[in-house]
Amino acid sequence: MIESSAQYHKFLNSVHSHGKGLVFGMVTSDHDIHPVANDLAAVFVRDTSNNTTYCFSWKHGDVVSAVKKEQFIHDINRLDNPKWVLNKKSFIQQLPLENLLDINLFKLLNEGACIDEQKHETMVHRMTYRNLSGERRLNLVIPILKHQEMFDAICAEFKPGDTDEGYLSENDTIIETLAELERNGIHVNSEVFHKHFPTALIPVLNTVFSQYNIYTATGRPSNHFDNVNYAALNKDNGVRQSFTSRFGNDGKMVLIDYSAFHPRIICHLVNFKLPIDVDIYQYLGEMYFGRKNLGGYELDETKKMTFRQLYGGVEEQFEHIKYFARLKSFINDNWKAFQKQGFVLTPAFKRKITDKHVLDPNPSKLFNYILQATETEIAIQALREVNRYLASKRSKAVLYTYDSILFDIHKDDGSQVMNDIMTIMKMGDRFPIKVYLGDSYDSVAQIYP
Repeated sequence: MIESSAQYHKFLNSVHSHGKGLVFGMVTSDHDIHPVANDLAAVFVRDTSNNTTYCFSWKHGDVVSAVKKEQFIHDINRLDNPKWVLNKKSFIQQLPLENLLDINLFKLLNEGACIDEQKHETMVHRMTYRNLSGERRLNLVIPILKHQEMFDAICAEFKPGDTDEGYLSENDTIIETLAELERNGIHVNSEVFHKHFPTALIPVLNTVFSQYNIYTATGRPSNHFDNVNYAALNKDNGVRQSFTSRFGNDGKMVLIDYSAFHPRIICHLVNFKLPIDVDIYQYLGEMYFGRKNLGGYELDETKKMTFRQLYGGVEEQFEHIKYFARLKSFINDNWKAFQKQGFVLTPAFKRKITDKHVLDPNPSKLFNYILQATETEIAIQALREVNRYLASKRSKAVLYTYDSILFDIHKDDGSQVMNDIMTIMKMGDRFPIKVYLGDSYDSVAQIYP
């Protein structure tokens, strides 16, 4: 327990002297509240060179550290030691340490599975959470030594190792971008929100927070928090009326949606040149039906036929179409590589997709994993650039759902900001977009093109 300045300086000298890996764990005051809206109670630091655990407490009553949190951040950021943390996204929302490495991501990419935190909860944790369900700030009731016991058990399950390009790309770009997006929050009409989600916590300042889970086989994140599935909000039952602008009459909700995102991603993967102003379904439909000026029914059939080729494998009757010929070659080449070496690399981030991630693999299934991973990597790169651009603006990105991003736009940012966001998301005119505007997420109507 680091309670004095002398103990703190001894800790710094000890971890600085050998440069071995450190593992960090946090204890928030409330185990049910989103990290963005929570209080940091304590931090544990595990020195992997000697398996010594240090405790720094700022809120927990069992111990009070002499070092201030700001000083701790400053000093830790100066260390060259590899710094590991179980869930980097949640951790940096509480404690902005630099150059953190995500343990669960490392284990997922290398072993195919993450650490189950609940498995390591002590009996005290389980009884407290069960018997006092609904009470707030329960982590301050649980003894600090029980929190340490849980942390040490988690550390015992992790062995640091070497990182590769794919891991570092996801660890930095995806995790940090989604951490910032969560931090922005989503403004809600609390009355409407609770009509649809009566068991959710009461929004503080009419703001809710989504939580992206990146620990999936493809890297395509789910987004679920407090009994709300933000990745699958119903379009028809009025739930999207909950989500409104934090700027009141001075703001609008703007949805930017990628058009035919998967077929366009494939163009990128197989090096098939198609101008951004060409409707890919119209283009493919003309190949299917052998004529131009297709009607609505034919375009609907075109989409069905295209999805069948993308997700079920290219049928022989369509192999003469250049787009699908290249797609089939791409699928076959990746399948051969997967069979030979046990993994393939995603085209964008070079993340490994291995036989630990793909259950009962076949060529089409492997391709779908690659496609979903690439979708995430491309969209998150665009979102990262948008976040950087909006850093000095009042407007914010608030929700990412695979092929679209929802924005809360302040009128003072003007049309130029919208134009710049659109340009960023097109990514050099590679991906066509549609833009929708409204007073709520539910009421957005198409304004572009």
